Amino acid sequence: MGAYGYVRISRDEDGSKESISSQKDVIKDFAGEQGIELIEIIEDNDISGYSYNRPGINRIIELIDEGALDVLVAKDLSRIGRHNAKTLLFIEELEDKGVKILLKSGNMDENLRGIQTWYNELYVRDISRKTKDALRTKQKNGEVHAPHFGYIKDPNEKGKCIIDEEAADTVRLIFNLYLHGYGLNKIAKHLNEHKVPTPCSRKNALCGYQGKPEWQYKNVWHGETVKRILKDDVYIGIVRRGVTKRPKIRSNKLIMVAEEDQFVLEGAIPAIINRDEFEAVNATFTKRVVNGVKAKNGPIYKYTGIVKCGKCGKNLVTVNQVRSYGQKKCYICSTYQRYGKAYCSGHSISHDDLDKIVFEQIESLYQSGLVKIDNLDKNIDQRQQSNRDANKLIDKLQTAHQAKKTEIKNYSKQLAQGLINEELFREMTQESTAELEKLEQQLSETKNLKEVRDHEKAKLARALDVLKDIINRKELTHTDIVTLINKIIVHERKRHGKLKLDIVVEWNIPFLVILDESVG
Repeated sequence: MGAYGYVRISRDEDGSKESISSQKDVIKDFAGEQGIELIEIIEDNDISGYSYNRPGINRIIELIDEGALDVLVAKDLSRIGRHNAKTLLFIEELEDKGVKILLKSGNMDENLRGIQTWYNELYVRDISRKTKDALRTKQKNGEVHAPHFGYIKDPNEKGKCIIDEEAADTVRLIFNLYLHGYGLNKIAKHLNEHKVPTPCSRKNALCGYQGKPEWQYKNVWHGETVKRILKDDVYIGIVRRGVTKRPKIRSNKLIMVAEEDQFVLEGAIPAIINRDEFEAVNATFTKRVVNGVKAKNGPIYKYTGIVKCGKCGKNLVTVNQVRSYGQKKCYICSTYQRYGKAYCSGHSISHDDLDKIVFEQIESLYQSGLVKIDNLDKNIDQRQQSNRDANKLIDKLQTAHQAKKTEIKNYSKQLAQGLINEELFREMTQESTAELEKLEQQLSETKNLKEVRDHEKAKLARALDVLKDIINRKELTHTDIVTLINKIIVHERKRHGKLKLDIVVEWNIPFLVILDESVG
């Protein structure tokens, strides 16, 4: 007779109530009482019984297939497994192959064991629910258990993290390089050339983390790694918890949780990157994708992807034109460069001329903003009265909205009481519902208008601060261009037999508030 024992324990299911060795002693004694000598005790230590992909279970199946196992001794059914359906199928498979299962406690009666396996699964589901609830509470409190690259666990406060300055310097370098026109792969190449530690190698240095054994490129930077860092708002102090979840107990699969169901805590950890820089990077990223701008051997010039041909709509690309005084960096139509003058004209404009035109418009925009903010201050009484009128209108609309909802409910009561028939009910309800929708629209529009008025001065002040900073620096950076401008359109026209360029600057939404003539 080939008799084997089987023991299993899972710390999360069973706590510290029992050790694997004590469980072995129990089934040895039980086997002895039954006059059975065990050849071997197979074990699954600290492995959940909910899954049947276990080394111990796989070993049992191999022994049965070899004809070496006839009797399996276990403490109880929960040791064999805690998944109701899978446990019953596993037992049935063993019995079909002539294997006898002996339990120290529990019932192997075919009519009763289903109840026992159901209870065993209920137990592990309850443990799983409690674990998830505890985890959700920790997530809600913003506790960080696996710090991002750039952070380490705070040795003085559990669940918190502090900045790892060495890795944080790498994060700052990545953001700085991107803002200076480097592409993702170019940044990765720069980091590799300077032997900058990767997130995996830094984690290994701090806590001995080795990563996945089959992962061959743990110490090599990739464009995707750089992109992940640039897009992660953890670097401005935002902690996102509950981003993924497991659809089933013990499942290895993770699914994304909708953003509105995540726990998002601002300022939960110290910031490595300031918000303006982070937003500028992500605005730049979006612009590069939309405009099809790719970094090649060198940095991206600051107007690349922003300046467009007024005739064909394509990007103007950077070229070095030779002049009597040397080379000059210019932008010309990409259609013209690729296909020639039969398809479009050059629309050529120098980099320096673009800087001059844009800077002059920034100064003009700033002066217009100062005038507008002064007018807002002068008209403060008018604005306050407008807000008071808006508040009265909102109150009036909310009262009418509630009355109309009550009216519709009353129609339902009248129908139920037989006071009106269904045809009249439908007619009255449709009419009232249409009026209700109109009230909701009016209420929404009034609230939006009030919000615009309340925030207009603050928005204008923020826009002016950006412009003032650029004027004081007397320099336009790649970040400035992306932040300020949606696109620059270059039109080429003949005037008096000569080619002339008309430059139209389209400002981004935050700066349109300056151009808006309404003072409200």
